[in-house]
Amino acid sequence: MSESNHDIGKQAKDIAEAANTSVETVKNLASFLDGMFGNVVSNSVGLVGDKLAYYRLEKAIALQQAVDQKLRERGVAKRHVPVAFGLPIIEKATVEEDPSLQEKWANLLANARDATYDRPLRRNFTSMLADMEPIDSQILDLIVREHLADKKRTDRTLFVRDKIVEHTSLPGGVVENAVRNLIRLGLFKPGVVTGGVSIGDHSLSSYKDTELFAVTGLGVDFFYAVNDSQER
Repeated sequence: MSESNHDIGKQAKDIAEAANTSVETVKNLASFLDGMFGNVVSNSVGLVGDKLAYYRLEKAIALQQAVDQKLRERGVAKRHVPVAFGLPIIEKATVEEDPSLQEKWANLLANARDATYDRPLRRNFTSMLADMEPIDSQILDLIVREHLADKKRTDRTLFVRDKIVEHTSLPGGVVENAVRNLIRLGLFKPGVVTGGVSIGDHSLSSYKDTELFAVTGLGVDFFYAVNDSQER
């Protein structure tokens, strides 16, 4: 049996009081979820209460406002987002406290909602972003931008870990851990140097672990997905 407007209105009022915000703000968030998922989820006010929980509501509202602002600035048509893709983003984004990563979540959701965005959007981008520290995100952006700026780049173009240390003045161990995590996520890959000595038809290879590494195609797709097209 469907819920009456009175019941939904009472839910919105209860949530608003618990979250110390206005009923109108709660209803705006519910409308945002309805528009995103194409009304697939019945009673988005209830979804707000059940899935996001009161203490996450403030971040959910900030996410909604950031996504709406980005789409207004782009002036693009909006498309529906599959619940299986969009809801995990909202769930993860509303427990993130770092502002730089909050921005990445907003970008990922805005790109999913942007009808003109035509690059790959994979479900595991959500788990990848959730497994990243702010420094991981910073290093990914730094390296992928350099990779894309290199007109002679290939999938074997290698980057030097120690150069990141010099550029950022971060401790070597911090940079190594970040690069290692990005390799674990499949966004970077360990460097392999070949040539010099051969055995038969095969050249000997030297595995460089995190010392030298390359950007993967997945890393490029992820970079585009979590950055704003107007800021890249």
